Formats: sequence, C-alpha cells, structure tokens
Amino acid sequence: MCGRNDFNNKLLAILALFLLAGCQQSVDEVSVRSENVGFTLDEPAAVNIQQPAPAENPINGLKRSGIQPTSLKIPAINLEAQVQHLGKTETGEMAVPDNIEDVSWFSPGYQPGQNGRAVIAGHVDGVDGPAIFWDLSKLQLGDEVVVQNKDKSLTFKVHTMESVPLDLADVSDVFGYTSSPELVMITCSGTYDFERGTREERLIVYASLVEK
Repeated sequence: MCGRNDFNNKLLAILALFLLAGCQQSVDEVSVRSENVGFTLDEPAAVNIQQPAPAENPINGLKRSGIQPTSLKIPAINLEAQVQHLGKTETGEMAVPDNIEDVSWFSPGYQPGQNGRAVIAGHVDGVDGPAIFWDLSKLQLGDEVVVQNKDKSLTFKVHTMESVPLDLADVSDVFGYTSSPELVMITCSGTYDFERGTREERLIVYASLVEK
C-alpha cells in the first residue's frame, strides 16, 4: 500500500479526471432523484472493533488487513454486483466498468477493511436505462453494505450521503486516509452537462465498518 503522503499526492489528478468520466447520458429522472438527497449522522457511526493482539511495534498494532472484494451487496435496495479491480486508464483517468451491471474498486487505493477509505464506483444509468447504482440515492442511515471475497465478508453501515458539484468535490473526503475502515461509493447525479459529457454532480455515500 502506498504511504499516506504519496497516496494523497496522487489523488487530485486522479479524481479530477475521474469526475469527468464514467457516466452516461440518460433521462432527467437522475437529476430529479438526486435533487434533495443528503444526510449525515450527527455523531460518528458506532463501530465495534476488536482490539488487536499486542504487537512488538505499537504502530503495527494499528494496521488492519483488508480484502480484495469480488462482490458487493446492498440488501436495502436489492443490489448485488460483481466487483472489478481497476486502476487508471492509459490517459490517467480512474477506470470505471465498461458495462452497467458491475461496479469497480479503485485497487491502487485502500482495500475494504483497511484503515482508510476504499472507493467503489458504478454507473447510475446507461444508454438503455438504469444501471447498477440507479437506486443508490434511496439509501438511509444505518443501511448495510456488504463486500465479500471467497474467504471473508465485511459489513459497513451507511452514515453520510451527499450530492456534490464536480468542482467542489473534496479529494481527501473521497479517497483519503481515516483512522478506521470506511467504504465510499460514487456514482453520477445532477443534470446532464452536454459540454462536459457527464452529469454535473457526484452522489457520494460513506459507510463505516462494523465488526460483528
């Protein structure tokens, strides 16, 4: 995993390019559905994290292992998706799925379960209609998000949702380091901008790891 400073230095360029990619034109319903979304938990989400066994180096005791996810499930909106592992394109953009059924994890960043924000992106719509994150704006406080691989399942609980104008997106909030594991899901929202070839906003959902 990249050091925190090295990782953060790459975020601005990556996110700026990502924000202009990966969303396809469709009907205005997307803008209607995302017009009044937004909430945040008044207090940090309760996360029950077991204390790690004492380590020889105290710093090592703070490190948490993550997983490379293969599937994403959100029961509240009946969503199940395969997770692609993508990085950047040849032009430096954050790569996104080439279909509307899958989501993608930004693999150069944090893994789900590690301290930091693991980022998963998906389309809200496509040329022929709704895509995998069409109902993401319906999530509520406390809804569960489950990421899995063949060996492990992690559950996160939603604590914040916001629809942010492209030019106001905070890179550190989306991709940055946090002292506890979080999951961030991103899709398009707002009105379609024909000049930019994408929607004017991004719907961003934050969720905290809950260990059972």
